[in-house]
Amino acid sequence: MKLVALHITLLLSALTCLCQKPMVLLDVSPKDGEVGEILTITIKSNVQGELNVEMPSGFVHGYNVLNGMEQEMDYNTGKLVTYYYMSQTGAMNKEGSFSFGPAYIKKGNKVYRSNKVTVNIKKEQQENHTGTNISAKQLRQPAFGVIETSKSSIYEGEPLIVNAKIYSRFRPTELENYESYSLNGVVDKHDIGNAQRIFYEEIKIKGITLNTFTHDKKVVFPTGTGKTDIEPFKLILRRNFESIPLTSAETTFEIKPLPGNAPKDFTGGVGTYSISRKLGQANLKQGDVFTLVVEVTGIGNLHNIHEPKLNLPKGFILYGDPIVKEDFVFGARGAEGKITYEFNVQVTKFGELNLTGTSMSYFDPTKERYVTIRTGDDKIEVEKNDKFNLTVSSENESDENQAKEEIISLRPNENTKTPQSMYGTKAFWIAFGSPLCLAFLFGIWFKQKKEKQVIEGAVKKAKSSQKEIEAIFDQASISAKSGDHSNSYRLVEKGLQQAISVFLQSEHLVLTNRNELTQQLSSRNIASENINVLFQLLDRCEYVRFGFGETADSSTTIDQAKNWVSQNLRG
Repeated sequence: MKLVALHITLLLSALTCLCQKPMVLLDVSPKDGEVGEILTITIKSNVQGELNVEMPSGFVHGYNVLNGMEQEMDYNTGKLVTYYYMSQTGAMNKEGSFSFGPAYIKKGNKVYRSNKVTVNIKKEQQENHTGTNISAKQLRQPAFGVIETSKSSIYEGEPLIVNAKIYSRFRPTELENYESYSLNGVVDKHDIGNAQRIFYEEIKIKGITLNTFTHDKKVVFPTGTGKTDIEPFKLILRRNFESIPLTSAETTFEIKPLPGNAPKDFTGGVGTYSISRKLGQANLKQGDVFTLVVEVTGIGNLHNIHEPKLNLPKGFILYGDPIVKEDFVFGARGAEGKITYEFNVQVTKFGELNLTGTSMSYFDPTKERYVTIRTGDDKIEVEKNDKFNLTVSSENESDENQAKEEIISLRPNENTKTPQSMYGTKAFWIAFGSPLCLAFLFGIWFKQKKEKQVIEGAVKKAKSSQKEIEAIFDQASISAKSGDHSNSYRLVEKGLQQAISVFLQSEHLVLTNRNELTQQLSSRNIASENINVLFQLLDRCEYVRFGFGETADSSTTIDQAKNWVSQNLRG
């Protein structure tokens, strides 16, 4: 009985299909677009056969072709209708009004014809992106990229933060063939954070859920003035076996010249700075050489400033160039830290002397004016040195007296030996061996200097990353105190991801998922229970960020995250 019922059902379904009126429907979305914008052409039919679609001249076929079948209930007849559809993506490479279709489906000796669709294409509108403007056209793309800049207008010498930002409607699995954006004439650029590892997050823009991540973040110090272009970046975004080529839009920013009324002690600094000074020796005698240490601290283009001028008063003589010690890192505010200058100064007078303060000027881009800063004066008590007056020609001595001293110094001493008598003596061997010893010592010094530079470079990079992570957690604490716990949880998640990114150094670009992260943390001797704690923290942040869970005080979570990083990600 069941077998008979099954045959009757199949027979009725076949008769229903035969009774359906043939239908072929063509649709294009959107019908108003721009040059290069992705268009989706869909053909829907209740007839299955050989398909052919007439496309306008200038249509560039895309990579995505989708075929399928679906069934719908016809509520007028109460019958189940089977539809076949084909979806094809592409874009127009010119502006104008274009006709798509008709589409033809050939089945046996019969050909079924669809409607036509008119699409209006206008010229592509170029937009500048500073991280906030996303166009409706871009939101219709499966994936797109923008170049973010920290400012649209900067002063000459002011640091600019630039990065690539990628958005996609799908969760990407890999990034390939990345070609960085380029700034015309900019050579002074520095990476920020870990460029080898990428974390992505989900956001909503105008009701559309997108996966997004930031890549290739740099701080740059452009030169020259006027409008400057940032050329697009390119990459291939993969979703499993599907590849999507992506080229970002280009952007521009303006470099404004510094005002022309720069003070005489302007060091070239653009940013915010402070200056301090201290003496390396307290008790001085006439003729002593002491160390004067000047320290410049601040943020901006610190690495490009010139040394401050001492402008020493009468009675002080500067000896040689200063010893320069740099201690700064590159971050989101430019070069941040300090530079120390050690000057060697000789005092030629005695008594109570006044060493006037050291001044320097810089340009503050926030205040849009030059700012002059100055250390205090130093009172110095110098003891008289009679021997200094007898052996050293002072500033008040005439050129005639100096010439006499030079003539006297050239007269041979009675005890002076001739060149022939020096051969084989102690003085001869000292003179012969000194250059060799100096060369040997110089070689050792040079090697140690190179090793020190390598170590200092690694230390600076580590300090930069550590400061950036600490700053993220500090921002989270500020948001928590202000009651914005949703943003605080987001920052906690960002801080954890950044700390992991620094800890797991890699030579390849990776879009990390949870399984890969577990394996890599385990390989670095992170205990499984500590990995579980990490995921609990990340889950808690995610629940709050997407509105699924708690909105309670985030202070405890911040402390737990900071403790987890300090206990597990050292070294």
